[in-house]
Amino acid sequence: MVRDPEMMRYVTQGRTWSDEAVDEMLERQGRHLANHGVCFGAAEVTKTGEVIGLVGMQQLDDGDFELGWWIWKEHWGQGYATEAGRAFVEHARDVMGLKTLVAVIDPPNVASKTVARKLGLEFESKKRACETISRRDDQIIDFYRVRF
Repeated sequence: MVRDPEMMRYVTQGRTWSDEAVDEMLERQGRHLANHGVCFGAAEVTKTGEVIGLVGMQQLDDGDFELGWWIWKEHWGQGYATEAGRAFVEHARDVMGLKTLVAVIDPPNVASKTVARKLGLEFESKKRACETISRRDDQIIDFYRVRF
């Protein structure tokens, strides 16, 4: 996914990732899992076990937890992001006891905004992506939130 500019258009404006960037992301997600019990991990089709993307949560620099999803383009529009996201919303609320959950969305990404709204998140504001996680690019994002 990270080698396909179309897949990365709403993540890094189409810039693909190096092997080092992938390794760093996987290591970071391992730390999130160890520290918080959640991370971004493989999204699978239940019937086949096929990995079709990443879905999960990670903690932002300000302490909020971000919900996110990357679904391989061949599976767009089939409800996978909403289905997996719903499980994470329930986990955040019912298991982790979080009071809020956020999503960081590139403004042109209409499909992700639709998923966010289906999951109960509402547009809160425009922010700079680097305000959510310092290593992110300094680009404007739409910031969504749900309060439990």
